[in-house]
Amino acid sequence: MRLRLICCDVFLRYACSIISTSPHIVDADFIPMLAHTKPDELRAELQERINTGAKVRRYDKILLGYGLCGNVASGLTCEIPMVIPRVHDCCAVFMGSKERFLEEFKNSLSMRWCTCGYYERGHLDEKYGADAIDFNATYKTNPEYLQLLEQYGEDNAEYVWETLHPKIETDEAAYIKIDGFEYSGSYEGFTAGLAGSNVKARVVKGSTAYLDSLINGPWDETNFLHVPVGKKIAPVYDMDEVLTAI
Repeated sequence: MRLRLICCDVFLRYACSIISTSPHIVDADFIPMLAHTKPDELRAELQERINTGAKVRRYDKILLGYGLCGNVASGLTCEIPMVIPRVHDCCAVFMGSKERFLEEFKNSLSMRWCTCGYYERGHLDEKYGADAIDFNATYKTNPEYLQLLEQYGEDNAEYVWETLHPKIETDEAAYIKIDGFEYSGSYEGFTAGLAGSNVKARVVKGSTAYLDSLINGPWDETNFLHVPVGKKIAPVYDMDEVLTAI
């Protein structure tokens, strides 16, 4: 198959490794991770790259290396079949499955986390501002938070969430380690960033299995949404289906 991968560059190292041994012909198009700080602009850029990808070559499918990502994927459509993981953000992809994500984070959604890819691509960038990125907190992928975000906008959603869920500081921060992909002193940099606080780093085993399935298939309905031609991606505010096509 000939495939077009449009992907957040948080996955760049991992995706390139998988593509290099893929049985498919895969053309990759990466977008800076920090583009998430401007979700409306990112959504527009994704749609533009999807449109371009569908025209420049006869692809069998467009693959999106994104999740719902704070509703960034909502409304995206394509002139050829499109596939996207049924995840709220990249954390579940880095963990290798939704099940592993829930196993580690379900009861600690305010826990900060990092990976090599996240650390490398979270550098300062003038386009997005010096304070553009911080280590993730997984509550922002919670279905309840996403409903608040859609209903009230970001600032008000943060206020309502904090009112309903007073912030509980965790004494751990997770570093998702994927064997064979540890570069740039990312773990050392992550732990150095915690120095002087009461937060300790906890290493969690990650996997490229989910990303491998996105690039190579098979794209089972449990883990991937198939977006037919003419349909749009729409959010489903749960932890299972996550996305649907309307």
